[in-house]
Amino acid sequence: MLKAAGCLAWNDNLALAGLTVLAGVLLGAALSWLLAARRLRQVHHLRGLADATLEGIILERDGFIRDVNPALCAMADRPAEALIGRRLTTLIRGLTLTAADRPGEHDLIRPGGDAHPVEVLWRDGYAPGGHVIAVRHLSLEQATQHDLQRLVQFDPLTGLGNRELFEHQLRKALALSQRATVGVAVLFVELDRFGGIRDAIGPLAADQVVIQAAHRLRRCVRDTDTVARLGPDDFAIIQPLADKAADTAALAERIIAELALPFELGGPPVVLTASVGLALYPSDGATVAAMARSAEQGLGRARQAGGGTWCHAEATTDEELQEQQSLEQDLRIALRDGQFSLAYQPFLDAATMEVAGYEALLRWQHPRCGAIPPSAFIPVAEASGLIVPIGQWVLATACAEAVAWPQPLTLAVNLSPAQFIQPGIVGTVADVLRQTGLPAHRLELEITETTLMDDTQNALRVLQALKALGVSIAMDDFGTGYSSLGYLRKFPFDKIKIDRSFISDVEEGDAEAETIVQAIIAMGRSLRLDVTAEGVETAQQLAMVKALGCTFVQGYLLGRPGPVGFPDKVADGTYPPPNSPAHPQSAWEREEVTAGNRSA
Repeated sequence: MLKAAGCLAWNDNLALAGLTVLAGVLLGAALSWLLAARRLRQVHHLRGLADATLEGIILERDGFIRDVNPALCAMADRPAEALIGRRLTTLIRGLTLTAADRPGEHDLIRPGGDAHPVEVLWRDGYAPGGHVIAVRHLSLEQATQHDLQRLVQFDPLTGLGNRELFEHQLRKALALSQRATVGVAVLFVELDRFGGIRDAIGPLAADQVVIQAAHRLRRCVRDTDTVARLGPDDFAIIQPLADKAADTAALAERIIAELALPFELGGPPVVLTASVGLALYPSDGATVAAMARSAEQGLGRARQAGGGTWCHAEATTDEELQEQQSLEQDLRIALRDGQFSLAYQPFLDAATMEVAGYEALLRWQHPRCGAIPPSAFIPVAEASGLIVPIGQWVLATACAEAVAWPQPLTLAVNLSPAQFIQPGIVGTVADVLRQTGLPAHRLELEITETTLMDDTQNALRVLQALKALGVSIAMDDFGTGYSSLGYLRKFPFDKIKIDRSFISDVEEGDAEAETIVQAIIAMGRSLRLDVTAEGVETAQQLAMVKALGCTFVQGYLLGRPGPVGFPDKVADGTYPPPNSPAHPQSAWEREEVTAGNRSA
């Protein structure tokens, strides 16, 4: 099927690694010969070799399929005529052949939308802007691994990616954008008031609505975009190479229009609306967490506007100011009426894998809006000064609850910068310890480096006074500040917590991040400080930080925030089962806010 007409400029690099050895050798020799002779007889001979190989071959140029061989047609379950002229990404999902792509496993799309795992390799140079692509079936072991990976990264109901895949794809898109200086857009989509709809039509019918909504979202986006399901009625879209804000706004409007169409379920049609929040790189953030936070803020604005609309994260209007004032009033009511609660995330002794203590995390269950993420209300609490009484409530409540624990484990509580600079902070802590009866040595206060930067002399006096009470002091998010080493030597810390970003980067092969982690751990040892690795979410990360010598480990692999549980000693290599929070939590919600400080 390799066309004779046009005399394509093949080269001897076509012998792609991974093709059948004999076919690859013959094909490479034939192509070298053809390049020199350009004779029609050799073109036909080359076609015979390509048609005989068991691997699929695609000639691609400028993003379109120019030719295929019979093996590829068999894999795709389509004739050549149905494939030639189509965009490559409609056949192999997400394959753009850019620097961000790597040879390896991809999904080949068959009729009906079924995805079949294949291994893809390619070389460029057969023509300007062209590539020769080899496609082959995965081995049974590879296919099994692929299926397991799909279980981890894909939503079983809709077939869309889940949070893990969303974060992975967004991280890739941001990395590409930083290298190529192009934009990225993130859109959060929520089906408005879907809980009431589910109650009305039942869970099975509601699932059909979600499935149809997923199909509609796929229709709205480009082949290179990523669509993920983040929760029961929440979706996310990543638009790489998004240079025009107007194009992203147009996509948001298409989504709203598509989801406003009736959903046919065999009975009365279901009609709903959707809210969309937008975030644009780099103006709204340069990290996965920052972009997600901004998109969540935009979604919150759209939700507060009544739904059925889209909003950007930026808040510059009088309406936005009124919304913030309304949220501030709700926060005052929440503090008065007891709407706040605490969840606890365990941290484990890295040597014994026993639970060493729990970190207190703030939660707000709004009577009308349901669970509100800390990222939505903490900035308002900080701006209004409410973070101080809220932080005091967290401290007092956490200490009172810790007294009742059946084991005398450590309680970690964050102090916000606004709390720390209060003149009576030492007396407040002393009063709480006295009133609750919690022994001071069980309380660990976590602060960030930014807390110390404004007035280092006063900060030193406060920390020394807190230490005199018997509590321990930890520096949170270590490594993200400007002069952490100086602070460690100057201030009386007992522990440092390595920022989660370094743990993630080391697993991804970032040599600089690994050097930083090793240096932090070595620094901690030399200063006789305990070191906690935050954000441990995979077994590989756990093995790495244990091997490097971390004292404690904390992260979603070892336990989600939830009601305190006290597992017995856990054998090395197995972990306490995660707690079951009331609703799924995303990576940006892992930046837990405890008494006003964003950490997890």
